[in-house]
Amino acid sequence: MNLADSPDEAQFRGEVRHWLAETLPTLPWPEPVDLVGKVPFWQRWQQLLFDAGYAGLSWPKEFGGQGADAIRRAIFTEELDRAGAPERLNTIGEDFAGPTIIDFGTDAQKERFLRPILTGEEIWCQLFSEPEAGSDLASLRTKATKVDGGWQINGQKIWTSRAHIAAHAILLARTGGGPRHKGITFFLLPMDSPGVQVRPLPHMLGEAEFNEVFLDDVFIPDDLVVGAVDGGWKVAMGTLAYERVAIATGRVNTKRAVDELITDIATMTDDSGKPLGQSPTVRQKIADLYGRALVHYLIGQRVITLAAADGPPGPVTSIGKLYFCPLVEDLTDFRLSLEPLGGQLAAEDEHQHAAKWLRLAYQARGTAIAGGSTFIQRNIVAERMLDMPRS
Repeated sequence: MNLADSPDEAQFRGEVRHWLAETLPTLPWPEPVDLVGKVPFWQRWQQLLFDAGYAGLSWPKEFGGQGADAIRRAIFTEELDRAGAPERLNTIGEDFAGPTIIDFGTDAQKERFLRPILTGEEIWCQLFSEPEAGSDLASLRTKATKVDGGWQINGQKIWTSRAHIAAHAILLARTGGGPRHKGITFFLLPMDSPGVQVRPLPHMLGEAEFNEVFLDDVFIPDDLVVGAVDGGWKVAMGTLAYERVAIATGRVNTKRAVDELITDIATMTDDSGKPLGQSPTVRQKIADLYGRALVHYLIGQRVITLAAADGPPGPVTSIGKLYFCPLVEDLTDFRLSLEPLGGQLAAEDEHQHAAKWLRLAYQARGTAIAGGSTFIQRNIVAERMLDMPRS
């Protein structure tokens, strides 16, 4: 595994860095904090990405992408993070729904849905988890009944990120008999369909990023089925593979986060006025976090290398997620421990520097569930890498 840029990759990195330096100042900063307020800001950012050819970078060229391999995609992400670019609100559309439609969708579905994802016109959400079918996704109960011209959907979904701002959703529902993985179908759902009710769920910071979604006699036409009827589990596994790659390579640049932590500590003192960075305990903790961040980076590079070689990353993505989540929790918890009252008051003032660390600490807890809980990931590693018997 060679971590150095090739000449072509170095040229690409330079081009991206130059474009970001010219483009980011044109955005109407500051980026809003509230999720609904982010939408117009983000759509402006997405349009700039699309106009420059950077939207859907790894999508095939015939669908509006650049056909970039996983390494170039990683370089682009690194440069976005280095430059302080805005977050992307449509990660589910660009990273999960779009690639799934490309792999399994019909020509008409590709024609209808792909371009608006790249231009930022339409945001997507993911209707997989249910109150009694989260990590155990195969036990979902939402039912699709065949009717004239399509399907009638009834059920409930929960923990749906950004459903209240989404135009469309990828949806799993049970269409056939048989246990577990049998009889599940993958649908594309317009969120403005009659019978769809979105109920926001405020989290610990008081915002409503998650939602529960109720589906009461919702009609979905036949032409919005992705893949075969009763064959949705295969399609869903393709979608989840994209999600786990994203998590394994890191939703947070942990190396940069440790650098920011070091910068913060350099300006802090203890109660006696002594520089905090001189404390042996603090220095030991920073060294531990720095080493772990490097290991996380190498795990991400392994996933990227496997993906670039056109081989499925497989259970390596589970290792990345198992390593990533506790690292971010430990990093943010340590940083907040240096604040008065452990940073508990940070959320009251979004302008306080500690507020972003508190936000990240809370988000880290949710990431431990996203894409399959810690226990699911441990089972995957045990069964597929250590050849242990299935539990």
